[in-house]
Amino acid sequence: PGVAEAIGKEDWDALRDFATVVADDTILPMKLYVSSLTGGGTNVKVGFAKDMLNAAKSFEKAQKALVTSVEKKDVAKCSAALETMSEALLAYRTSGKLLGPDGGGDIPSVDEIRRSTKRFRGDAYEAKVKERDERLKKASSNDS
Repeated sequence: PGVAEAIGKEDWDALRDFATVVADDTILPMKLYVSSLTGGGTNVKVGFAKDMLNAAKSFEKAQKALVTSVEKKDVAKCSAALETMSEALLAYRTSGKLLGPDGGGDIPSVDEIRRSTKRFRGDAYEAKVKERDERLKKASSNDS
């Protein structure tokens, strides 16, 4: 919503920041998540991974279009690129069943992934994942 408002207000600095930082930083984790689902190079087959990878590629293409549109200060093309990014992200999350009870916030953020790779913080990350899993378990049992 904030990005759509920035397009309407023609806040090019905010749009440039979103396109070149936030959206750009989203692409690699999307691709890495799909890679982890497919076994990171092994022959593990996950049917929906192809759809997720296509959505990630669509998101990346739209992000590049957004950067170009922001540079040209083209409101219509910015809106179109943002809409394509939104559709691609929804397709990605839907394919991967990442529409959790808190709106998909159960996908680790880039910072959480970075922290998880540091040995001294590994226990805290693991505890957070276990808490998330317990929360999801309770939410699914409440739905039944």
